[in-house]
Amino acid sequence: MKKFKNMSIKTKKKVAIGLGAVLVVIIVIVGGNLYIDSLLNKMADGKEFNEEEVYVYENPADVDTILLLGVDIEESDGSARSDVMKLISLDNDNDKIKITSLQRDNLVYLPMIDMYNNLNHAYKNGGVQSTLSTINYNFDLDVTQYISFNFQSVTEIVDILGGVSLYLTDAEASVLGISGGGQYILDGEETLSYMRIRSLDSDYVRMERQNNVISSILTSVTSKDLGSIVNLANKCIPFVETNIPNDDVKSYVMNVLGYDLSTMPTFQFPSDASNSILKTLYLYGCGPHYVIGDFAGEVELLHKNIFEISRYEVSENVDKVDKEIKELAGY
Repeated sequence: MKKFKNMSIKTKKKVAIGLGAVLVVIIVIVGGNLYIDSLLNKMADGKEFNEEEVYVYENPADVDTILLLGVDIEESDGSARSDVMKLISLDNDNDKIKITSLQRDNLVYLPMIDMYNNLNHAYKNGGVQSTLSTINYNFDLDVTQYISFNFQSVTEIVDILGGVSLYLTDAEASVLGISGGGQYILDGEETLSYMRIRSLDSDYVRMERQNNVISSILTSVTSKDLGSIVNLANKCIPFVETNIPNDDVKSYVMNVLGYDLSTMPTFQFPSDASNSILKTLYLYGCGPHYVIGDFAGEVELLHKNIFEISRYEVSENVDKVDKEIKELAGY
């Protein structure tokens, strides 16, 4: 106290200004943090899973992988299936976002119900936990976090963004009732219809359309100023469910801001679309169920793509799945 009393008036003013500036910074940081938390708390909270609950297989690379689920409700019986399953991998070593599309009709093992069925049936038989468990068990992954949205919410989110920019082929434009192919700004209903196109080609091309929408949304959002991003988040967040803690969300966002988002590598499982399929089965009175010819080899390639490693040796679980799906196919 004596030292402070002995200071000159000029020095005291400098100290007071410095303390005031520090206090303002603290208030801004704390207030901003609380505001961001209040935004994130508008998302529907999903259950957090420990490693044992979702069959986590440890991977050493510094890659955070999040499961993106698009859930569609069947009008006939009200049941829900995961029509979109994408792994969003945040590669912190190489500053990249990678998107891996998982074909929904792959025949895989569903560990929570101990049976083989299509990948998208995992959600129908156990929800998010069953889906994460199935993905981790069959693909040697360590995914515990997810983001899910109802397909109908796509229309709301896209309209909030002011539409998304997409290139349409002549055939795609015709399906959407648009005259001629080219670059268009699609509204929410048009975007949802674009994502659901089934009549033109294969499910693999359909997955690419979904990737196009995701990339366009990310490009649109990241090109805006911080105030606009916060405003958009405030409007879009209520349509999303996630189990990612707020601190992790903020950490991911800060990391992604430093990434090169001009190109986002995309992959699919299986890698060579229908050429990767050994046989198509119809089990339990329904189908198709696609038997992959080299399931273990596809898992190895998946790891090379996501983790950028030169070699990967699959687990005993993957070898077992590879063998047993071939047996179901009569090989």
